[in-house]
Amino acid sequence: MLLAAPAFAGERISVRDAGGFDPSGRTIEFPDRFGWTAYEAEFDFSLDEDGALSDASRLNIVIVRRGGKKWKYSCRASKEDLSARVVPLGGRTSVIAECRVKPRSFAKAVDLDAEDVGAPVFVFEAVLEGGRARAGGQRGLRFRPDAPVASLDLSPYAASPDAAGLAVIFRAE
Repeated sequence: MLLAAPAFAGERISVRDAGGFDPSGRTIEFPDRFGWTAYEAEFDFSLDEDGALSDASRLNIVIVRRGGKKWKYSCRASKEDLSARVVPLGGRTSVIAECRVKPRSFAKAVDLDAEDVGAPVFVFEAVLEGGRARAGGQRGLRFRPDAPVASLDLSPYAASPDAAGLAVIFRAE
C-alpha cells in the first residue's frame, strides 16, 4: 500500500459511474423488491503520503426509485464513515472504498425500520491505470456480518456465503 500511494499522493481524483443492477441471481431481486431502478456514484478522493484517504475524500451514492424519487447518501473520510484499501496490482492501483451507512438513513431507502436493517456498507472501486481513473468491478452493497439483519426482507442478502461478497451488485450501463 505504501509503495503505490506516493505516485498519486495529493492528486485529486474523481470517478463517476451510473447504471442498473446485476441481471442475474439473487442480486436482482433486491432492487425489484425495494423499488430501486438505477444508481449513481461519485467517488472524489485523494491519498495522503501514507496511502490513506485524505479528509476531503467523499463517496456520494444516489439510488433512483420507482416514480423518479431519489435516495441520496454521502460518506466522508473526515467523518470516519468512509475508508479505503489501496491495492497495487501490476501497472494499476485499485482504491476500494467502503461507505458505512447509518441504519436510520438506509431504512428510508428500503422502507423498513432502522433496527431491522443491520449495518449496510456501500463498496466502490476506483482503478488508477495509465494516468486515468475508472470505476472498477467492485461496486455494490454488502452487510457487515457483525450486525445482524432482523428484517426477513433483507436477511437473504445479508447471509452471503462469502463475507466479502456483495449482496447487490451495481452494473454500469
